[in-house]
Amino acid sequence: MQGKKELLAQYLLHARWFSNALEGFTDGETNQRIHPDMNHVKYLAGHLLHSQYGFAMIAGVAVDRKWDDLFAGRGKSKARDNFPYPTIEEIKDEWEQLYPVIKNGLEALPEDTLQKDLPSSPVAGFGILDSSIGDLWAFMNLHQAYHIGQIGILRRGFGKDPMKYF
Repeated sequence: MQGKKELLAQYLLHARWFSNALEGFTDGETNQRIHPDMNHVKYLAGHLLHSQYGFAMIAGVAVDRKWDDLFAGRGKSKARDNFPYPTIEEIKDEWEQLYPVIKNGLEALPEDTLQKDLPSSPVAGFGILDSSIGDLWAFMNLHQAYHIGQIGILRRGFGKDPMKYF
């Protein structure tokens, strides 16, 4: 497992990448699939937003959960076509509201908290990670990178420039 400094650096980087990956998309484009078996950008952005609730739990901060039924993970939701999703701007605005609160909570998290057992950890059953808060945070960082990468690929499918890192 990584230490808090490395986990936090990844979290901060993903926040920037989230914004960079969505740059230049219109709301209409974010609802379009480039292949019927692929998620659209709006679903991926909403799913990434939904993951912020997991980070809020780790950080020990209470947040209002929006759009759970639309973007929940672990097979509880899927991208829908011709559905009245919130706009991409609403999703980005919600991210921007949550980010500083969660960031502050993660920064204030004592290092030894990462070693604490989380019996209900969804990653404990993988056989690779344990049920510690630190391992859950590490997995969630990888989850963020994975879906941001998917949006990066979709950018290219829409003829957009590659995502900027910085």
